[in-house]
Amino acid sequence: MSAAPTGAAPTHPSLARSATLRLVGLVAAVFLAATLVLAFAVWSTVSGYIERRILDTLRTDLAGLEEVWRAGGDAALTAAVDRRRGETGPDGHRRVHLVVSPVGDKIAGDFAAWPNDLAPSGEIVRFRDPAGTLAYTGVVRRVPGGPDLLVAHDRAEHEAVMANLVRDLALPIGAALVLALVVTLAVGRRLLARVERVNATARAVEAGDLSARVGAPGPDEFGRLSAHVDAMLDRIAALMRGVHHLSDQIAHETRTPLARLRARLERARREAEADPTAVGAVPALDDAIAEAAELIAVFSALLDIARTEAAAGDACGLAPVDLAEVVADVVDLYEGVAEDRGVTVRVATAPAVVLGERMLLTRMVANLVDNAVKFSPEGGVIDVDLTVAGGDIRLAVRDRGPGLPEGFEAAAFERFTRAEGTAAVPGHGLGLPLVRAVALRHGMKIDLEPAAPGLRAVIRARPASI
Repeated sequence: MSAAPTGAAPTHPSLARSATLRLVGLVAAVFLAATLVLAFAVWSTVSGYIERRILDTLRTDLAGLEEVWRAGGDAALTAAVDRRRGETGPDGHRRVHLVVSPVGDKIAGDFAAWPNDLAPSGEIVRFRDPAGTLAYTGVVRRVPGGPDLLVAHDRAEHEAVMANLVRDLALPIGAALVLALVVTLAVGRRLLARVERVNATARAVEAGDLSARVGAPGPDEFGRLSAHVDAMLDRIAALMRGVHHLSDQIAHETRTPLARLRARLERARREAEADPTAVGAVPALDDAIAEAAELIAVFSALLDIARTEAAAGDACGLAPVDLAEVVADVVDLYEGVAEDRGVTVRVATAPAVVLGERMLLTRMVANLVDNAVKFSPEGGVIDVDLTVAGGDIRLAVRDRGPGLPEGFEAAAFERFTRAEGTAAVPGHGLGLPLVRAVALRHGMKIDLEPAAPGLRAVIRARPASI
C-alpha cells in the first residue's frame, strides 16, 4: 500500500480550530483546576490551623486575666496587664491588652480606647493599631459583673507563614501549568498528526488518486481506524477497477463491430452509386453511416473518460503547460463557429502554468467553450476569463443561455445526463463528464454556478512549481 501522495496541496490543521486539541486542553484544564483546588485546600488548612492556634492562645490568656480579676479585683488586673505590656508571647510575637470598665472607661492596657472604634460586640475581632502599621486578631470577653477584656495578637506570624506558603505553592502550580500546556500541545499535535494523515489520504482519494492509503496500522483506535480506512479504499479501488475494466471491454467489443458495420455501409454506398438502379438507397446509407460514426464517437468518448479517470492522481506524463496558450488555441478554433451563430467570445487571460497533458487540457477547455457556444442564443456573449490570484488559478467560461435547472449542477457531470429542454441541442451528455475527468486527472476542481442569465463553469487549479 502506498502512502498518501504529496502532490496535492497540503492542508495544515489549525490548532485553534482543533476539536482534538480542545479535548486534550479540557483534560489538562481539569488537571490544572484540581491542582489549584488542592493548593487552595492546603492554604486554607494551614491558615485555619494558625488562626485556631492563635485564638486558643488568646482565650487561655483571657482566662488567666479573668482569674486575676476575680482574685484581686481591678488593682490586681491592672498590675498584671502592666507587667505584660511590651512582653512577647511564647511564639515571639507581640500581644496587646486592654481592660475597659462596663461604662467604657479604660482601666489598663495598650490603647486609650477600643482600637479603631471597635465595639466589643463579638468574641473574635480583627483590627489595626492606631498607627495603622500592624494588623491584629483579638478575642474579647465581657466578664459578668466586671470589665471588658481584650487580648490581641499581631498577625505578622500568620501573614509571614501564609506568604511563604504561597511562594512554596507557586512553584508546583507554575510547574503544573507549564506541564499542562506542554502536554496539551504535544499530545494535541500528535493526535492531530494522526488524524491529518487520514484527512490527507481522503483528500488524495477525492482528487482521484485511488492508490492513496493511510498506511499507519497499530493496536490503538487510530491504528484500527487507519486499517479500516485502507481496507475500505482497497475494496473501492477493486470495485472501480472492475467497473473500468467492464466499461473498457464493452466499449472495445462494441466499437469494433460498429467500425466494421460502418466500413460495410460505405462499401455498399459506393456500390449503390455505381448502380443506377440503386441510387435511391444512397441517402439511407448516408444516414446509417452517420449513425454508425456517431455511435463510434460515443464509445470513443466513454473510453477517453474511463482512461482519464483511471489516470487521476498519476503525475506520470505531466509537463508544464500554459493555460493561456491553451485558451487562445481553443478560442481561435471556435471563433468562426461562434460568429456563424452570431455569438461573441470575449477573452481575458493571464499567464497560468500548470502541470498537465496539453491535449487533455485542450479538450477540457474545448468542451466548455463548445457547450457555451451551443447553448448561447443568437447575439449572445461568452466570457472566457483566466486569472491568477493568491497562488490559485481560476478559469471561468460563462454563457448567456438558459442555464441549468436548480439543483442539477451535480447531476450534469453524470454520463448521458442532459437537462430538460436540451433534446434539440446536439450531444450525448458526455462533454461535462469528460471535463470533470480531465480536471480530476490534473488535481483541479470544477464547479457549475448560475450566472443569471446563463451558466458559469469555473475550474480552479494550483500553479506548477517550476
